[in-house]
Amino acid sequence: MNCVMACEMLKRHSILRLIVLFLFFTSNVAAQPPTDAALIKLIDETNRKIDKAVVSKDLDFLNKHYGDDFVFTHGTGLIDSKKSWLESIKKNKGYASREHDSTVVELHDDIAIISGKLTVGRLEPAKDGTTKYSLRYVRVFVLRKKTWQMISHRTTSEWHHD
Repeated sequence: MNCVMACEMLKRHSILRLIVLFLFFTSNVAAQPPTDAALIKLIDETNRKIDKAVVSKDLDFLNKHYGDDFVFTHGTGLIDSKKSWLESIKKNKGYASREHDSTVVELHDDIAIISGKLTVGRLEPAKDGTTKYSLRYVRVFVLRKKTWQMISHRTTSEWHHD
């Protein structure tokens, strides 16, 4: 084998080695778990989608994203289970909107704690005449079978706009 042929084989092996390394590293990057920023965004989006599902009365989505052990502690002191909260969504006239603001997601392995502000618009006035109110909350999500489920909502303060 002459020098030209040997140099040509070395180039092919180097190129092949580079291709293999490139494929290895790009496939590993694709298989990596999401970064904290991506996970925080996913959980925040799930939190917001839950309240959009309350407005649209999408009970399938809510059943999937509320844990069976879900507890909803309202600002009034009323406590709902998953079953009683979903029943109240079905029965009441509904909500015009449920919009989040100032959300913060705190990660702890398969648990996420979210705090934020939620402004709620009712389709019909409550007994006291209010149609819009805001509240601060703390929510706890847990990852179960690859789905983030809310297991707790606790209203920490509430105020009316009307």
